[in-house]
Amino acid sequence: MRRLITGLVLLGTLTLDGATVDLQVEAPSYIGQQATLYRYLDLFTRRLAPLARGVVDHQGGIHLQAEVNGTEKALLLVGSTGADLWLRHGTYHVQMPAPPADQVQTLAATARVELTFLDLDHLDVNALVGDLNARLDAFLAADLATDDRAGMMAVDRLRSGMEAPVADTARSTRRPYVSPVWGEARVDSFAAKLEKFYQGVDDTWFRHDAEYGIAGLYLGPKANERKLFDRFLKGKPVLYDVPEYVRFFSAFHENFLLRTSFRSHTETLQRNLREGRTDSLKALLAQNDFLRDDRINELVLITNLYVNHAHPDLDKNGILKVLADVRDRSIYPEHRQIAANMIWDLTAGGKGQRLPTAELTDDRGVPVDWNKLQQGYSCILVTKPGNPYNDKEIMAMDKLVREYGDLVRFQYVVLDRSAEELADWRKANAQYAGNWCRPNDQRELLDQWRTRSAPALYVLHDGILETQPGLLPSQGLAAILHKVRTAAERDRQLKRDRGLPPPRR
Repeated sequence: MRRLITGLVLLGTLTLDGATVDLQVEAPSYIGQQATLYRYLDLFTRRLAPLARGVVDHQGGIHLQAEVNGTEKALLLVGSTGADLWLRHGTYHVQMPAPPADQVQTLAATARVELTFLDLDHLDVNALVGDLNARLDAFLAADLATDDRAGMMAVDRLRSGMEAPVADTARSTRRPYVSPVWGEARVDSFAAKLEKFYQGVDDTWFRHDAEYGIAGLYLGPKANERKLFDRFLKGKPVLYDVPEYVRFFSAFHENFLLRTSFRSHTETLQRNLREGRTDSLKALLAQNDFLRDDRINELVLITNLYVNHAHPDLDKNGILKVLADVRDRSIYPEHRQIAANMIWDLTAGGKGQRLPTAELTDDRGVPVDWNKLQQGYSCILVTKPGNPYNDKEIMAMDKLVREYGDLVRFQYVVLDRSAEELADWRKANAQYAGNWCRPNDQRELLDQWRTRSAPALYVLHDGILETQPGLLPSQGLAAILHKVRTAAERDRQLKRDRGLPPPRR
């Protein structure tokens, strides 16, 4: 964040449940582009859910309003550029910078910028978190590792405005550790100074964030795990919405399942996992006294399975069984939500899943009948005409439409074009066969279908995804369609054979 704490006074906790946030956005570089405000459903999977949508007006502004619960991490996405922020009850006035010139913008919104907050209270959560992250990252910088005074000198430089604080690193994978020349006493000294610096902030959520930001500095090859556990985890509440707690918890228990239970009870663990025996797996973990607490035990189990879902020695179907069990039966509502998000992340958009419904309008302005796409075989190509890679696939798809159009429904979904632009493009390119449409809400479609780039192909059979990822028209789709035709002809032949009278004797 661009504004530093200039003075600290007592402040009551700002958290309100079920409150409204008003976000006034100045985005002159994005006139006419869609803006979406998301919240992170949990800080472990970082799955996003939309809170509000709109379009930047001709003056470069947009007003978004949403309901928030407590302190929620959010993503503001304008066009294909995103910026993280924290939301609480109240009004925020922000400026969205132009996308970086040196970053390639994609449908996945990889271009990230830092919002400029206007008239931001220096004790607002965004100012506090940005300031804290700047100090933690400065302390971790390599050139500070050999200078006892450098850590707080960096703080002084930030205070004086000589250096700007870094962006909110809660979305990064900062991996704090104690280097061989970096002693515990040094962290103790820095922690004491940081505690004194923030002593006037009476904000429980931020105090927790600062506490576990410091806790992360103690992690590393020389760390005393018992001491850290007793100080920061034993008997403490699990802080699901505090980013530094989540980072510390995840780093402390990283690969715990593989390092402990897998090594000592390999066959038992693998069998229980294949059979989806959640309670038995938790019992294995509970043999380590760090995991005697049932809540922490269960959270370590699902986070370890989620992170290691591709491990060759862990049964993938078993992992999904355990996550589904936690989603359906856990006594902890936070774990039910996290497990549901994990299952979505591991399965959505995959082979055998149903493609979510989308509202589409064809080039004549008529709504597309989604039910027709759920009948038999359908090939849906998400494309952006005018791009060489997309145009290549459009031409390849056109050949397949003419060859297999009697058997398969071919649907083009065009991005980044208004209804008028699509209609004009179709008039100028009438030679292409097939059905052409555009999404009514492009960002919603990209989110629901998990489309990260264009062109992208989805092959459906009765609404179920046949392949993941789908082979593009120029890269093997013809072979799949040939098999479909062969199977259809065989089926027709069998039906004709069954209809023949029995042979005479």
